[in-house]
Amino acid sequence: MTRKGLPQKQFVKVGSQTLTLSNMDKLFWPERGLTKAHLLGYYNAVADYILPFLHDRALTVVRYPNGIPGKFFYQKNVPPHAPAWVQTFQVPSEDAENGFISYCLANDRATLLWLVNQAALELHPSHYRVDRLDRPDWAIVDLDLAPPANYRDAVEIAFAVKSLLDHAGLQSFPKTSGATGLHIYIPLARRYAFQEVTEWVAGLGRQIVEAMPHKATNRRKVAERTGHVYIDHLQNLPSHTIVAPYSIRPLPGAPVSTPVTWDELRAADPAGFNILTVPARLQRVGDLFAPVLTEKQALKPLPVLTSSH
Repeated sequence: MTRKGLPQKQFVKVGSQTLTLSNMDKLFWPERGLTKAHLLGYYNAVADYILPFLHDRALTVVRYPNGIPGKFFYQKNVPPHAPAWVQTFQVPSEDAENGFISYCLANDRATLLWLVNQAALELHPSHYRVDRLDRPDWAIVDLDLAPPANYRDAVEIAFAVKSLLDHAGLQSFPKTSGATGLHIYIPLARRYAFQEVTEWVAGLGRQIVEAMPHKATNRRKVAERTGHVYIDHLQNLPSHTIVAPYSIRPLPGAPVSTPVTWDELRAADPAGFNILTVPARLQRVGDLFAPVLTEKQALKPLPVLTSSH
């Protein structure tokens, strides 16, 4: 679906590259009248904030060629028509035909906007940088909701996680998922294997579940999670990804996965962080996730939580 008014193609200079932007009037969020031009404008506005979290990371994108009402697909391999200046990196993969996946490295604004022009709406960087495929930069506590559990339940679990991490002397940084859940990042020194990190987060999850069995679960079967907040430790495996900070999500209202302070988490309305509001928020509060890229913490033993049931 498109709207008349904008030229079908625009040529823009981004750094040393010239991009051909197409179908700028195509509706991506029909319920709000938001077009591909809004999508590109958003990512251009937040490029300086999101690019540090994409830099030198194998990038999976989710493309919506006809906006969020249409079909979508995940893309890992860089398409053959990519410009020669788009950086790539080959990651070994047993599932790939030729033994590797050729990932895009979104290391600059031009590459980011080229991807977005391909209708790459959602961005999922790897937990590793490509100079060390076996060492993640962070541990992530992924909190997913199973209705009738709601956002407030996720917040309650998030603060239990924070209490555990605070007692261990570890800094943690929350962000909205852009959907219904929350992500808590624990920045790490790059000396731990993925399996170590995954097992450590699994142990953290077990502690929360034991202390709050009425609210939290680590059961893999969806049918067994009803009414609970699911703590997904397997998101820390090297083959898994989490949506990037400041990435848009393909949902009504164009929500954005947004870093928040612990103080504002309780009162925050995730729907209030969206394509129209986040650029101004960043101008006001800056990048709350900047320490995630600079802090080099050790995996520490976790204290025992007291049961609340």
